[in-house]
Amino acid sequence: MTKTNRLIWWGLVFIWCGLIYYFTESPLFTGEQTAQWIRQWLNYFGIETNRPVSDGVFSWNFIVRKCAHMTVFGTLAFLVWKATHPHRYRYRIAWIFTLIYAIFDEWHQSFQPKRTALFSDVMIDMVGATIVLWIVWKVNKRA
Repeated sequence: MTKTNRLIWWGLVFIWCGLIYYFTESPLFTGEQTAQWIRQWLNYFGIETNRPVSDGVFSWNFIVRKCAHMTVFGTLAFLVWKATHPHRYRYRIAWIFTLIYAIFDEWHQSFQPKRTALFSDVMIDMVGATIVLWIVWKVNKRA
């Protein structure tokens, strides 16, 4: 990978980290707000469901928010992996970078109104990172 490409990938890593920071800080992405959006989408598409929108572990809000966590931090892990390519320890570097940023994100969230910092969210973030890095590893193993 050329130096210019590496700088582009690192630029994408830091832009993505900035977006995560923004989502954490913005009142538009609180649990309350996403529950309201989900309710609107379900109503718009005329979807009737017995599953609660915002209460409980298996509510629509819980499922959507935790899938978002896995996707966002899986993407971060991929970007860091790509930025560190062809480093020998790129998978470890990507996973550790993502872990540190997930911890930072929850710490940052603890200072935001209507937000709570949860260790379980760090774990969910890392499940997403692990899945993405495993897929990348499997795809590269075949090539």
